[in-house]
Amino acid sequence: MRKGYIIAHDTGTGGDKAVLLDTEGNIIASQYISYPLYYMPGGKVEQDPEEIWNAVALTTRRVISISGVEPGDILGIGISAQMFNLLPVDEKGKPLPRMISWLDTRSIAFADEIENSGMGNLIYRYTGNIPTAKDVIPKILWLKSERPDIWEKTYRLLDCKEYLIYRLTGKFATDWHGASVFFLFDIRKKRWSKEICSALGIPVSMLPDTFPSTTVIGEVTEKASHETGLKAGTPVILAAGDVAAAQVGSGSNAEGKAHICLGTATWIGVSTGTLRNDEEKPLWALNHSDPEKLIIAGEMETGGGSLMWLKGLFSGGGEKEELSAYERLGSEAESINVGSEGLIYCPWLSGERAPVLDHYARGAFVGLTLKHGRGHFARAVMEGVAYQLKWIAEKMKETGFAIESARAIGGGMTSRLWPGIVSDVTGIRLEITENPLEAGAIGTAMTVLIALGVLDSFESIDDRVGVQRIVEPDVGNFETYTKYFTAYREIYGKLKPIFRSISRRQGESDSPG
Repeated sequence: MRKGYIIAHDTGTGGDKAVLLDTEGNIIASQYISYPLYYMPGGKVEQDPEEIWNAVALTTRRVISISGVEPGDILGIGISAQMFNLLPVDEKGKPLPRMISWLDTRSIAFADEIENSGMGNLIYRYTGNIPTAKDVIPKILWLKSERPDIWEKTYRLLDCKEYLIYRLTGKFATDWHGASVFFLFDIRKKRWSKEICSALGIPVSMLPDTFPSTTVIGEVTEKASHETGLKAGTPVILAAGDVAAAQVGSGSNAEGKAHICLGTATWIGVSTGTLRNDEEKPLWALNHSDPEKLIIAGEMETGGGSLMWLKGLFSGGGEKEELSAYERLGSEAESINVGSEGLIYCPWLSGERAPVLDHYARGAFVGLTLKHGRGHFARAVMEGVAYQLKWIAEKMKETGFAIESARAIGGGMTSRLWPGIVSDVTGIRLEITENPLEAGAIGTAMTVLIALGVLDSFESIDDRVGVQRIVEPDVGNFETYTKYFTAYREIYGKLKPIFRSISRRQGESDSPG
């Protein structure tokens, strides 16, 4: 293959990052642009797909411009993106409403109906998953019931990446990993489950066509060329969503290898060829970018998002203020003893997935006294996120995936303090990658290179991903944290009925709308 470059996008909840790499996987240039979330009453959270596409187009133009690379030397482009969103579009690919975010909980009543009707058992049989209000199925059912005007005009039901693929190529398509997060996809037979779709009244024809992540799905159109600066005809590789991209980019593709992503959302993922899960409270069972594997993952909704929330309470806004706020919180947390002098934080700010599958869960600080200051709050947030990761790791061990070491990625892993807390709480040895902030883009780039024939397998990627430092758990801290973790789990059990009571008082579950 001739020498050239590839562009990989990591399109997250808060913004899009475009990374230009050579065919050896070396990063040449990167650009980032943010975009907003729109919060509304009733648990509604949306994003404007046009704002997301504009960010993708602009970051693409900028990395081409600052690198000095000729568009004709770009061999291919791939996109990874946030998942579990819902975007109905018409026949021309025009969004009908704004994209319903994965953070949206307007469909709680429909998720409860699935649970109470026993429909979850059917969904689990084919997908290995059971939906909560954050998932796509309840969102679709809400759309069908509460917005029939939009439903009647809907031609395809897309996620974020799938919309971007359409804007680049004019094709409605998703990869097997992206399809599996709909919880409508038979992860064994690699097809949409007619059984589930029929039972729920969701036409299979509304869902995008599915292919392996290494598929060259099309070429950059003339219109997309004008908007992005890419050469028309540039190959577009389907790639995969953020969890699979992180699994690949962290170098965790061999059987049983795990990674921990400490980002806005936070998770532990394991590569495996065997489906093992809990039928009552399942972890995520998702197709891998590698067509021969699955990813079993346990996700918490607001890991890094918890510290972002806390930072917002003390920051005046602006990039410099935000950076100094994070540094200040980290510095103050370092001066606080293990256990935050009895202050325990529960990071359930937006409901919680693993291992509780509880969309009613809410955040809490427990043990607060007059002696606690900002540093205690910061350290307690870091510890609380680590407690939830420990709970997830224990659940994964119960399902047959014992994790002793893991590749570590995400913004939280750039902290001086937080990786040590995670390792001490969980007992897991962390291998922090050389580019923890770029893992999603690197995973996307590696998938593109496999599609173009430069690399021959996903497992060959593992040795290409370097490790900058290793964090070992401290035995003494582990023992101290284990005692606090016992209290942490007890807190959830005590507060669980209160969460539902609060929700009823707010009227979130009084009616489907």
